[in-house]
Amino acid sequence: MNKALTLALAAALSTAPLGGIAFAQTTSSTTTTMADDMVNIVEIKEQSDSDDATTQIPEEFRNPTSDMTTQAQAEIQADPALMTALEDKNVEIQNVVAIDTAANGGKIVYVK
Repeated sequence: MNKALTLALAAALSTAPLGGIAFAQTTSSTTTTMADDMVNIVEIKEQSDSDDATTQIPEEFRNPTSDMTTQAQAEIQADPALMTALEDKNVEIQNVVAIDTAANGGKIVYVK
């Protein structure tokens, strides 16, 4: 009996550190933020039709459909972090014609 009690006590003590108490950290803000470098603004101008590789903008963004523009503006309104980032860069929503997602997850916003 003494041996069984010792074994049970040893088992209980060996698993105690595994079940430690976890404390969740809370923040005062519940909104997500988007880093300023995660939003790039591309202004579409007449010169944007240039064949120069450094200034070339894909055709779908140079001449977006009305559906693409509506979808882009709806995406901005649904994402408070993106809306704030654009406001910080003085971009008016009605001037946004398209949005693309970069490889790093950032947003490329095309404006007229």
